[in-house]
Amino acid sequence: MSQDLRWRPPAPAEARDPYLDWSLATGWAGQPPSRLPLWVPLLAPRGAAWDAVLDRHRAEGHAFASPWNPPDTGWGVLWVRAEHVAAAARDLPGSEMSQPQAFQSPPDAPLRLPARARKAPAVVVAAIDRGGAVLNDAFAHRARPKETRLLGFWDQAERPTQDAWLRPSAGYGRELDGPTIDALRERARHDPQGELGVYRDLGLRELLLAHALGQPDHATHVLDTLAGLSRRPPLAPSAKPSDDDAAAGAPLVLVSVPPSRMGQSTGTATVAQVLDGLHYVLALADAHAPEAPIVVNISLGLLAGPHDGSSALERAIDDLMQRRPRLLVALAAGNNGGDRLIDPGKGTNAGGRLAPGAEATLTWRLQPGDPTDSFLELWAHALGKTAPDLRLRVIAPLPSEEVAMNRQCDLLAGEALAARLHSQGLDGDRTLRAQLSLAPVAGPRGCLPAGGWVLGLRNAGPEPLDVDARVQGDLPRWTEPEPVQSVLAGAVGLELGAAGSMNGLATGALPMVVGAARVSDGRDTLYTSQPKPRGPARQRHRIDARATADEGAFAPGLVASGVTSGSWVRMGGTSVAAPVAARHWANRLAKGQLPEAPDQWLLFLQPPKLAE
Repeated sequence: MSQDLRWRPPAPAEARDPYLDWSLATGWAGQPPSRLPLWVPLLAPRGAAWDAVLDRHRAEGHAFASPWNPPDTGWGVLWVRAEHVAAAARDLPGSEMSQPQAFQSPPDAPLRLPARARKAPAVVVAAIDRGGAVLNDAFAHRARPKETRLLGFWDQAERPTQDAWLRPSAGYGRELDGPTIDALRERARHDPQGELGVYRDLGLRELLLAHALGQPDHATHVLDTLAGLSRRPPLAPSAKPSDDDAAAGAPLVLVSVPPSRMGQSTGTATVAQVLDGLHYVLALADAHAPEAPIVVNISLGLLAGPHDGSSALERAIDDLMQRRPRLLVALAAGNNGGDRLIDPGKGTNAGGRLAPGAEATLTWRLQPGDPTDSFLELWAHALGKTAPDLRLRVIAPLPSEEVAMNRQCDLLAGEALAARLHSQGLDGDRTLRAQLSLAPVAGPRGCLPAGGWVLGLRNAGPEPLDVDARVQGDLPRWTEPEPVQSVLAGAVGLELGAAGSMNGLATGALPMVVGAARVSDGRDTLYTSQPKPRGPARQRHRIDARATADEGAFAPGLVASGVTSGSWVRMGGTSVAAPVAARHWANRLAKGQLPEAPDQWLLFLQPPKLAE
């Protein structure tokens, strides 16, 4: 805190993903010091620009497309060397940086696809999640209990650590195919520690920890809820049916996306890895059952983002569902509906309408001892025919000059970048995206004061503006039980909570979005996220279905499998509601027929009956 802190005058802003912009401007300082990225994944639109970037960089080994990218899709995953990612992002408008991780270039392992099924299954079911106790009997065939129903498991987080793991086809993570899982299950039957001994040998430490603490493994609970065998005798309150159904006989695919890396605080999410996982699911399902419908559950989420379906991952999923009428994606609505019930001064979003000439302020509170970078996003949409002219400035604790669209203002701590207020126009300047990015309060890079940072907003244009502000989630929570998550503590001229609390991945046009209800009375849980109550039609979120996730108001969660076969644990949240609904839909699809068009899933599935 002894460094000289000073704002530079506003200057032109780079038109690119602000999280990539911050990473480049800080020299990747938000990455763990011992693991600076060599490769950066981009989620990017495909077309002539994509082809040109690949042609320019592939020959020198500077960029590689994921081998799981289908040939007929509008979006794909591209890995670019860190020193070339700025140029690649500039040439790929609309691309977004994903969380960097270890990558083997070139990705030269073969694509491992299952054999075509002798008897075509009625439906294929998959989950993209975190974790996965793949040896669990819940994922076996009822009639052939020594055989798994899993066609493949892709753990994207770690490199192979033991001979049983297969080299990853995409250049990162590690894989298991069905025959390998069967061999490991047989090995577990002879291991003194059973499945836990095999998980130990495989290096799946998170599974061992969850089991030791009696806690759920997220992906295991979700996949069992989605398509696990029924338990005999059944347990109440169970997240799955008491008798086997079509989903209990379906082939399965599981993808475990990486958690936020310890020490990584760039604000980036694993959006490219999620899309790569979805492409992996499609490849395995198409090889095994080319005519079967595919139901994919994604119980993952984000706090920030545009929340209007325009994020790169949401557009990519919409594009994929439009091109693949057999594909149904179910998404959890999110669990932030009650984030201000406990403390009204701990919000994650704010919103409102600014009349011409109107001003507003937001108080954004940084936590003492926070060693992570912090990010506050602002989105302004024009309600008339002119571009949004929203002017921004930091009022306290360190006042800045006002910043207009396509400009930025930097705060320096000595020679190091401590903050950037960045604003840019999108959609032909019909939408303004701004972001205040801050360096840590504490730790080796700590240089900023904790407490309230006050941001001023002014509508300098002739027409009203619809404005949303959202805090990016701060993970991992390094200093638990001490909080590190920054929060919106106050608003004047805008309203805390008025931007809606929906999952930032769940505002696309085609996926089915599921909120959480209670078994006891069928009412919404207090935490289930709620749509934005106001704004233009393109920003009005929806929840397509409500499904049970808690036994009651004072009995949270539903029962599904723990880490080891035969064990059980409770878990709640919309992460449970989504697979409850998705299982219902998988059983419906197993009876035959599809909607007439990809935008008619809601009418076809009639989800309002789920909560009855």
